[in-house]
Amino acid sequence: MQGTADAPGDLVDLDRYLLNSESGRAAIIAEGRRQLAVDGCAILPGFVRPDAVARMAAEVMDLLPGAHRRDLMLGAYGDVSAEGLPSDDPRLRRTPYSMHAVATDQFEPAGPVLRLYMWDGLTQLISDMLDEPVLYRVADPLMSCNATILGEGDQHGWHFDSNDFVISLLLQAPEGGGRFIFAPGIRSDSEPSYADVAAAMDGDASLLREPPMEAGALILFRGKYSIHRVTPVTGTRKRIIALFSYDRRPDMQFSERSRLNVFGRTQARPRSAVAAE
Repeated sequence: MQGTADAPGDLVDLDRYLLNSESGRAAIIAEGRRQLAVDGCAILPGFVRPDAVARMAAEVMDLLPGAHRRDLMLGAYGDVSAEGLPSDDPRLRRTPYSMHAVATDQFEPAGPVLRLYMWDGLTQLISDMLDEPVLYRVADPLMSCNATILGEGDQHGWHFDSNDFVISLLLQAPEGGGRFIFAPGIRSDSEPSYADVAAAMDGDASLLREPPMEAGALILFRGKYSIHRVTPVTGTRKRIIALFSYDRRPDMQFSERSRLNVFGRTQARPRSAVAAE
C-alpha cells in the first residue's frame, strides 16, 4: 500500500490508526472527509504517540533561543485602505500576533518533527483526506515545516489563511487559554459576508466553534474561508504546534515577504550556522 509500509511506528500510533490495513485506512480517510465537509476542519486525536509528542515538543523548545519573535498588530485582510469604509468594518480591524517561530532549516533532518513531515505516507494520507489528486511537500527552505511557540500572553489574532488548507500537529497544550476558535465557511469567493465576519470577531457564539484538542492531534483545516484565532495563553507551559505545508505543485515556495514576516529573514542558514545557535 503506497506510503504506509515505511510508517514510522515510533511516531505514529499505528494501533489506533490502522494505516497498514486497507479497510482501516479507508475508514480514516472517510472520517476525515466527513469532518472537512461539515466543519472545514478534521481532527485526528492521538495521531502521534505520547512519547513521540514529548520528544517533538522538546525538540522545538531546544530551538527556542534561535526562534524569531513576532509582536505585531495585523488585519485579517492584510493592508486595506480605510478610504470609504466605516470605522467598524472588519477589514480595518487589527488584532495581536505574538509568538516565536521556528523555521524549517532549524530542525535536524533526523529529528522526529522532520521525520514525520518527510514520511511519504503522511503526504498521501493528507492528499486522500482532502480529496486532492496529488499533493507535494512544499519546497520552501523556511516555511515547509515550521513551528510556533506561544508563551503566557501570546496569541494568534483573527485571520484567514492565504492557502487552501493548513496541516498542524499540536505538540503541547498550555495550562490555560491557547484555544483554537473558528467560524466555519463564513465567506466564499462570491460572498465576503463582512457582517458575519464582524459578528464572529465580536464573539457571536452562534457562528463560532471550538473543537477540543490535545497534544498529538493532527489537524487539517480549510482556513481560507473560515476566520480563526488562537486565544491568549495563560500559565507557564507553552503552546507548541508544528505546521506542515503541502501544495498541488512540487516546486511551490512562499514569497520572500512571507518569509520575512514570519521568520525575520528570507534565506536558509547553513547547517553549521544553525548548529552553532
